[in-house]
Amino acid sequence: MTNEKTNADQWVRREIESLGIEYTEQTSSIKEVKTALKNASKQGGKGAGKPEFVFLINDTLVVVEDKYSKSNLIMLDDKGEVDLSIPKATANYAVNGAVHYAKNIVEKTTNFKDVIAIGAVGSSDVRETLAYSVTNDGESTTIKNVGKVDDWQVFSSANFDEWYGVNVLGDISKEQKDELEFKKIAARLHEELRKYASLEGENKATVVSAILLALDSNILNLEDLKGRARPTDGSLIYRSVKDYMEDRAILPEEKRSIVLNKFSFIKTNVALNQKRQDLGMTPIRYFASILKSNVLEHFKNNTEFDILGNFYGEFVKYGDSDGNGLGIVLTPKHITSLMTELIQVGRNDYVLDPTAGSGSFLISAMNSMMKEPFDAKTKYSNSHIKQHQLFGIEMQEKMYTVATTNMILRGDGKSNLMLDDMFSKTAEDFISEDGTTPVPITKVLMNPPYSQGSKSNPSLYEINFIKHALDISAKGGKLAVIVPPSTMTGKSKIEKEIKQAILEKHSLDAVITLNPNTFHGQRAGVEPVIALFTAKEPHPDQKQVKFINFKDDGWIVKKHLGLQDNGYAATKRKKLVDTVLYDLPSETSFMVKSAITPEDEWLHSYFYFNDSIPKPDAFEKTVQDYLAFKFDQTVHGRGYLFDEEVNSTKK
Repeated sequence: MTNEKTNADQWVRREIESLGIEYTEQTSSIKEVKTALKNASKQGGKGAGKPEFVFLINDTLVVVEDKYSKSNLIMLDDKGEVDLSIPKATANYAVNGAVHYAKNIVEKTTNFKDVIAIGAVGSSDVRETLAYSVTNDGESTTIKNVGKVDDWQVFSSANFDEWYGVNVLGDISKEQKDELEFKKIAARLHEELRKYASLEGENKATVVSAILLALDSNILNLEDLKGRARPTDGSLIYRSVKDYMEDRAILPEEKRSIVLNKFSFIKTNVALNQKRQDLGMTPIRYFASILKSNVLEHFKNNTEFDILGNFYGEFVKYGDSDGNGLGIVLTPKHITSLMTELIQVGRNDYVLDPTAGSGSFLISAMNSMMKEPFDAKTKYSNSHIKQHQLFGIEMQEKMYTVATTNMILRGDGKSNLMLDDMFSKTAEDFISEDGTTPVPITKVLMNPPYSQGSKSNPSLYEINFIKHALDISAKGGKLAVIVPPSTMTGKSKIEKEIKQAILEKHSLDAVITLNPNTFHGQRAGVEPVIALFTAKEPHPDQKQVKFINFKDDGWIVKKHLGLQDNGYAATKRKKLVDTVLYDLPSETSFMVKSAITPEDEWLHSYFYFNDSIPKPDAFEKTVQDYLAFKFDQTVHGRGYLFDEEVNSTKK
């Protein structure tokens, strides 16, 4: 006769193995967890706890208990809570046993304070899985029902963060859900582009860009990619992009050639174009179906979320071509929109990003410009904005291709993107629609490459990028830049000389110190700052520059979700914008105003001094600290340090 318990074990084991992760049975390979289970027998004795299965997914521990009969899923007490009071409950019911083990782990370990407890029951035809979240904050343990699990694939590395965010952390906004969905798709594509097509790093972003353009063209029909031997599916996609760009005159010919050359490898790449039995189609057709179903439509909605930029960031994060090695840091959407607001980008502006990257600043600027009402005061239409008022410079071909695709997919048929070095450009290089007349660059948004400058190559200091961007801007133009704080410090002699040169021709308006987690997941330990300048208006000696501490911006890092709004971000942002634009009075802990010199560190921390009157509890704590210190020194034979007569004699 088949062992009913073994039958349930086999089913759960198959589900866990389908996740492609390591797991243990009846114990844990993690020493701290194994120790916590040492005296955690669910029978109520002193024996070791032996969970059916234990595995770690995205830094979260999962404990599983299973039973054969559906009636043994869970036992609740009189309060409707999981009964942990008697061995009968923890030993005979799957959820109770899993929660029992999870509770022991969160209360007895240092590094595993939140555990997912799963109770699973089932035979071959009747199965049910229920999950609980068990957390400990150092004082108390919370046990929360997070619902049924219909598909074990929610515990895969690609899907778990979204499941955890929605089911454990609670409801999140539609915008946050969309971003989580994009991140999930990016993670899925990251793995599958490598698994099915042997692609790494930047080539993944190139393939995605080409497919999206082909789908956007309405020339490509996915049915055309079925069962073809000649031409290859990649050739059909490439031809769709080429015809689309030529027929609609998208980009000048030389720029089209750059982009098409970057796409050309998809025509002949064997792994992309060879039909796979496990997919039933070629990988490139498979990727096209995913992008058509899940991504393409979002570009039509002019979302400010930089989808391609985030795909690129995901693709290079784990590879040898890590963009951070090149100083590439992708600016979060809430920062690009904040910077756009701080310099009041409007419908009549000509906007430049001289270090365009994936085009996220241009996307944010375009959205801001088109949100402004179109009336007698605003002479430019949405079409004119897209085609003639957005300029970008990018010197890396791979990023240029991503940025170009980004802008085309948002309806920018004649994107003014340049594949070039920004230092080679002058104010005369930004031409109006007539093809000959220069236009004034009135707003600049930028995130220059980080940490690329040195004494041997001072031109790549971030401060030099700022100087050149101001030099090619129109008089009175506004610039917003996000840089590391060292840029505003100016440690080297050369950097201080560049700061001097900036003040002689341009003026500094404000420097805002940001949340240290702003670039969470990209650049650890950097407390970035936003600096605001006015172009071609020399800095008056006594001008009062605003230095603002905006570390507390309402954005926090949530496990599995990354950087998220804690509910107060909008209020805090409004205070910042009002302070910058309307000169509202503020406490010095938030804003200090001061005249500056090139020798100064242009940071809030440099000019701020704590001028607040201590509160009574702060005074009491100081007295208590002093008395405790005096007592400690006295019992250790150093009481003479507090003898007034001795100390006055020493003076």
